[in-house]
Amino acid sequence: MPAFKRALLCCAVAASWVSTTASLANSSFDSFIDDATMDGRLRTVYYDVDNKEKEKNKTSGAWTGALWLHLKSGYLADFLAIGGTFYGVTKLHMDENNSNAYQLLIDEKKANGKMDGQGFGKLGQAWVDLKLPNSIDHISGHIQVGRQLVYTGLISSSGSRSAQSTWRGYKLEGQLYDFDLGLAFVDQMSLRNQAGFHDLTNFSGKQIDRIIGGELAYTFHLADDRKLRLKYRNAFAKDYLYGHNGEVKFETPIAGDRVLTLGGKYYKTKKDGDLWEGNAWYYPAFDDEATACNLFAALDLDSWHFEAGVSHVKAETSQEKEGKNPDGSPNGYVRPGKYYYDYGKNTHGIWDLNTGGFAEDMIYDGETVWMIGASYDFSTLGVQGLELGYSLHYGSGMEVKDKATGAKKSTSEYENDFHIVYKFPQPQLKGMKFKLKYGIYRNDEDLRKAINKQENDLRVWLDYNFTLF
Repeated sequence: MPAFKRALLCCAVAASWVSTTASLANSSFDSFIDDATMDGRLRTVYYDVDNKEKEKNKTSGAWTGALWLHLKSGYLADFLAIGGTFYGVTKLHMDENNSNAYQLLIDEKKANGKMDGQGFGKLGQAWVDLKLPNSIDHISGHIQVGRQLVYTGLISSSGSRSAQSTWRGYKLEGQLYDFDLGLAFVDQMSLRNQAGFHDLTNFSGKQIDRIIGGELAYTFHLADDRKLRLKYRNAFAKDYLYGHNGEVKFETPIAGDRVLTLGGKYYKTKKDGDLWEGNAWYYPAFDDEATACNLFAALDLDSWHFEAGVSHVKAETSQEKEGKNPDGSPNGYVRPGKYYYDYGKNTHGIWDLNTGGFAEDMIYDGETVWMIGASYDFSTLGVQGLELGYSLHYGSGMEVKDKATGAKKSTSEYENDFHIVYKFPQPQLKGMKFKLKYGIYRNDEDLRKAINKQENDLRVWLDYNFTLF
């Protein structure tokens, strides 16, 4: 081939390569920008938690307004994306007799000793996401680095207050055929009432270096649209606690769209080092280990949803903590131990037994809890978006000790929970949702004196979700 023809061919190939590369680069960058989204939420929240066993006219809670603003890019080269979330919270009202804002605001004590709640703003999420290409068959996954929401293993964020709680760390999530897997490493957290990120600590203020959590789940797809799902989750808080959870869940359709769900769960948490001191928000918790097992059932029947469950907890403690008289002096009623499912003072752990109420978890040592509940969707009656529900939780078998005589007495507790949910169906109010929960927690006299709690718990949310682009 003549030299000039070879040169001409090389130039043509080079030009084609440059043109193709530039086109792909432009296409990748365009998707990074064009697929970007920006949305958010306007939220107002009201909490009123009235503990009848505390000082008269002393309640917890506040009324707040909040803005959540999320920004997420598209994927650059089908590989890399970035995102972040800003949270802004303002106080609308907090009674000066409230003992705290119930984690809706930053709690501050005024000069006169009374509590005050303050609003805050923060960049709660700021992350980079790297994912596997969509072209790989039967395998998908991504790793996210930075400030982020984490619901992996037994590590959990929370979105039930003015702002979400977020972690700093790494999160990997993926799917391999019918296997779902996850892994997370975190070392700091910003709670739902904190402006910044903070080291993880135990209840004496000693630092917990890190928490690692993992999970693995597999779904068996059976005949006649039946499904059997097996799931394992864990979390390891260095020198503090480690926990394990297993779940089996079976779903089967019955008569059309009606679905029956049956399953069981098992939790175990155990001391991992000297940072665990046997105490938590509730004191005492347990000495070395605690377990909880749960059987549950659910039935979706047209517009009805029914639930039932039973749980049993073991959380033995050798520590003795007494309840208090109205003047603050010990009253001789020694509290039972209690399961603890977080992994540090300023952390959240996953806990999803359906037997617990939202005013009281009902997870005392030796306690057996029964739950039954139902909810109804009024859409079929012409009231689009309205749901009402009720559940009853009853626990017994935990023992309160009389410190003077050493005698133990079996006690009980119960809770009635009500909820209302209304998703506004009107086109002009699309994205607006109202939710109300009201719990009435009661117990017998011996337990009430030991734990100093008998509570009415009202929580109200009004959310408006919006999309900017």
